Amino acid sequence: MKICAIVPTHNHSTMLESVVKRIREHDIPVFIVDDGSDAQTKAVVTNLDAPNDGIFCQRLDENAGKGVAVMTGMASAARHGFTHAFQIDADGQHDLDRISDMIEIATKSPAALITGLPVYDDSIPTGRKIGRWITHLWVWIETLSFQIRDSMCGFRVYPIDPSLDVWRRHGIGHRMDFDTEIMVRLFWQGVPVIHVPTKVTYPIDNTSNFRMWRDNALISWMHTRLVCGMLARLPRYIAQGGRFGPSKDRTNNNHWSEIDERGIYWGMRFLGQVYRFGGRKVCLAAMSPIITYFFLTGRTARAASRDFLERVAKHNHQPSPTWRNSFVHFMRFGESALDKIAAWCGEMKLDDLDLPDDADSLFSYIPRDQAVILFVSHFGNIELVRAIASRDRNFRVNVLLHQKNAARFGRVLQQFAPESQVDLIEVSDIGPDTAILLREKAERGEWIVIAADRVAIGARDKSVSVPFIGENASFPQGPFILAHLLQCPVYMVAAWREGRRFNISWEKLSERIDLPRNDRTAKITEHAKTYATWLEKLVVQHPLQWFNFYDFWANKKDNNE
Repeated sequence: MKICAIVPTHNHSTMLESVVKRIREHDIPVFIVDDGSDAQTKAVVTNLDAPNDGIFCQRLDENAGKGVAVMTGMASAARHGFTHAFQIDADGQHDLDRISDMIEIATKSPAALITGLPVYDDSIPTGRKIGRWITHLWVWIETLSFQIRDSMCGFRVYPIDPSLDVWRRHGIGHRMDFDTEIMVRLFWQGVPVIHVPTKVTYPIDNTSNFRMWRDNALISWMHTRLVCGMLARLPRYIAQGGRFGPSKDRTNNNHWSEIDERGIYWGMRFLGQVYRFGGRKVCLAAMSPIITYFFLTGRTARAASRDFLERVAKHNHQPSPTWRNSFVHFMRFGESALDKIAAWCGEMKLDDLDLPDDADSLFSYIPRDQAVILFVSHFGNIELVRAIASRDRNFRVNVLLHQKNAARFGRVLQQFAPESQVDLIEVSDIGPDTAILLREKAERGEWIVIAADRVAIGARDKSVSVPFIGENASFPQGPFILAHLLQCPVYMVAAWREGRRFNISWEKLSERIDLPRNDRTAKITEHAKTYATWLEKLVVQHPLQWFNFYDFWANKKDNNE
């Protein structure tokens, strides 16, 4: 990586010299592009021109616009062998103390566009603030994403080659429309965008080159072009699973934890508010287009759903693995989100559960001071069980969650159930610290809930391969090791919706799980087979309530070979 700075200037004689001096403190060359400035600024540029000291100056005879100036400098930088260009406006608005941070991030992510995320003080004009938010809204529409949080900041590091390619192939705006348009088009090409918070001030003596009528007209025309461009790209966007950029072989071999659960916090928060004010039917109506969007754009999840339904169809010949049933599968997942909200809001009671005829309630069967481990899965709505348990027994339930999702669920839970007795514990693997913490909780008679159907990203080598719906699949060793360490009774629990009511199934896996040193893996495999068999019966009977939208059978590991 070889980086330089590009400073476009048009009549910024006051701040230009100090900006260039601050840049040179970081030992990177500077390309100053004089965009048809007045005589005073030309004189400053002439005095700064010092190629031997790493300051290169270019002149444009007439004012061509910021975009032309930046790209002129970028073309010169490319000819000098630079790979990245740090655009820094000459007006002194940006926090130049962040230069080193921006360079460091660019070094770690050379394929990305690194851009400042403005943090304004009271000096920002109200009109500018409103205008920027209007642009944000249009950019979110043009990208079908919230990943570009600000597209107007002239403080960014470009990868030169893709930027020049976009400039040459598209009629990008030359003036105040430049910053936004090139960022959106780079995003369309698959260039990641990384935001770095940076202070932005509007100095009293600042020279503004913004021309209200001309530049607003240009910006409006730019957004028109970009919206039309987005519509033209929409079929390809959908075909590529909700992503822009060049086509790639998107196999479904990603680890489940690397597949982001898109919009979990804001989506659940939004649905929660709709649910509270409009009820379930209104919330379902509001959610349907959202689920449809994720179905159309979620190529990986959609393919995983079809593959799963094909496996189930071989067992019970229903449902057929069609697009329609896959869409219903997605809708069931959405409906389960509403059930989660209802459970956490206390709108579901034990009376809503249909318990097994041959057993008392799980909650009354287990002594109040008895610590137990509940093995759950991504089937049905286990939140129903733990929410009711925490409300009706007045004791704590500890839920082990994957690290990336724990904070999200924690914020959602805090919104819906601030008085909840549920503790969410972040884990990537069952280490000594986690075991000690949970042993203390078990000694107090608290319940511990852990999903036993997914292998954590930090424990790929700690899994066993057991039969599940016609083929071996990987199940984690961690839950069984934890049960061995805590020496608590272990129950397998699931809850699922049938019509307006819920069924709950629970079965004791073992009073104690013992794992002898010389035969540990074999013993874990034996328990995992028991759990997988129990879970398979439920999943095959109610396949549309199985919510593992990734290739569950990928990355298989047979420890018995």
